[in-house]
Amino acid sequence: MLWRLLPPLVCHTLGLRGYGALALPWLGVVAATAYVALIHNRRCPHPWFVLGGTLLFATTSAVLVPVGWLGMNDAWCWLGLLVFAFGESPFARVTAVFLCPWVDERFIIGLPLALLVRWAERGPSFQFRESIAAFAWLPYAALRLALSFAADSGGRAQSFVHEGLKTAVVLVPWAPLAWWMGLRAAWAPAAYAMARRPPWLGLVAAATLIVCLLFASDMSRSAATLTPLTTLGGILFLRRHPEMAPRALLTAGIANLLIPAAHLTYIKFVPINNLLIELLRLRHTP
Repeated sequence: MLWRLLPPLVCHTLGLRGYGALALPWLGVVAATAYVALIHNRRCPHPWFVLGGTLLFATTSAVLVPVGWLGMNDAWCWLGLLVFAFGESPFARVTAVFLCPWVDERFIIGLPLALLVRWAERGPSFQFRESIAAFAWLPYAALRLALSFAADSGGRAQSFVHEGLKTAVVLVPWAPLAWWMGLRAAWAPAAYAMARRPPWLGLVAAATLIVCLLFASDMSRSAATLTPLTTLGGILFLRRHPEMAPRALLTAGIANLLIPAAHLTYIKFVPINNLLIELLRLRHTP
């Protein structure tokens, strides 16, 4: 939390105090969800395709975490990865890479996968200069490395790494369940993307989850780092099966409303019921 400076600085600048600061994570959810809709609409304006892709994103841990845990700014991080993977503006992509590490370190962990997703979607039209934006996070890295290993904080940094590695050993048996709960039906387009592209895409996706496991115990939350990959899967399926894609993506989105989810933090399992049960609970809550 020491390095996630951007959200509190924004709240301080805007004069948000107390509960007012909790609006920032929700604004991130709205922005990220709207951007997912924009990505799908640019590829295919069919309303089912746009709704299905947006619904699929909104029912993963990318949204379930920030709307369920107050103060979590994850959605800004996933928005940055999506902008880098699918954005058309070089300025927007550089800005995302420059700012998002100060929101959450998971952005840096997910950045290589986002770059490969951009490469996989664009195919022969991908140009190497598009990857230059990925280096905009180097000022963050230089400053963090310089300060983390200073005399007064180096011990904390080393202790964090040591404790993270010890915790990861305990978490390994829980990881597959946690990763499933994070995405659920969204694993279908992710698997399709990995099957349609060279093996390195799947290898980098696996490495992304493993690195998150080593340094974060909220495993279902970290599964959202694969958000660009799940979005890519829907786009690739559209290209190969344009008639089927809108219905298939909408079906997957509805399925994620009906499939129970859960937050897995360390070995704590917090269930999230499907939409129908949650509506019944809300209706009978005093």
